[in-house]
Amino acid sequence: MDYCDVGDLQQYAATSRQATEQVRDYLQRRLRCVGGQYFCNADTLLDILCTCDAVISGSTTLHILLPKQGTPWAPMDLDLYVLQMTSVLLMSHLMEEGYAIVTKGESEDMPYTPMHEEHVEQLTNGKHSIDVVVSGTASAPSPIFHFHSTAVMNFISADTIFCTYPRLTLQQLSLMNAGALYDGGDMDDIGDAVQKYMRRGLHYVWCKDSHNISHTCKVATHIVTDSSTMWLNLNAAPQVTHTSHELFHQFGVLDMWWCLGGMPCGLEAAFCHPCVEVIEDEL
Repeated sequence: MDYCDVGDLQQYAATSRQATEQVRDYLQRRLRCVGGQYFCNADTLLDILCTCDAVISGSTTLHILLPKQGTPWAPMDLDLYVLQMTSVLLMSHLMEEGYAIVTKGESEDMPYTPMHEEHVEQLTNGKHSIDVVVSGTASAPSPIFHFHSTAVMNFISADTIFCTYPRLTLQQLSLMNAGALYDGGDMDDIGDAVQKYMRRGLHYVWCKDSHNISHTCKVATHIVTDSSTMWLNLNAAPQVTHTSHELFHQFGVLDMWWCLGGMPCGLEAAFCHPCVEVIEDEL
């Protein structure tokens, strides 16, 4: 299984109940390996995700999506995303595990656009670093849609793996997010981040060159529950899509939609503004 990406594992899990159990155990083992790098108890990370309704994103999630064998790089830190209402609890758990705050800043300090983030806190135990991004919306994962690249618009919760652009990401292809260019992101930081992922084997493609891959156009509107995304339930793999009911049960929102934006292919005089919207329950 070390030679399979998550898409391959999802297809294999669909073949039999035994295969489902093997894939579930394998992915949970990979998550525990991540937990073991940052905490004394390998299960601590999953416990934090569960009790704080937090998610993992960034390079750690990308690394788990790709085959373990043949992916020569390793994540340098852990990125956790959490709601404002549970952020204090999460910080308390991290400090109990020996982490201390080293910086606390606004989201402008991070290499993605400063929307949908309340603030960012960086912690270390002297050996490992954890970035905690506090969401400014009712959804902990909503800031990921402001990342500089589609390759890192993914997250892992206590029981779910989500990939926004699986047809690109699992081929190690990525589009740039126009929001990072037009909505106030620091260009030097964005450039450094893009160069980092290029050194890790990611290839950036023009939107017009990816039109043969469905649901990838940068000016198309997407929702997290549409068929172009990939969901995998860690407790009951495989799962291809999520319903609004399931999304509400897990994350407390009805849906999330986004558009990367930019200049439409072949229309240099036109422009589509990047946008991200969280559809909340108003009752």
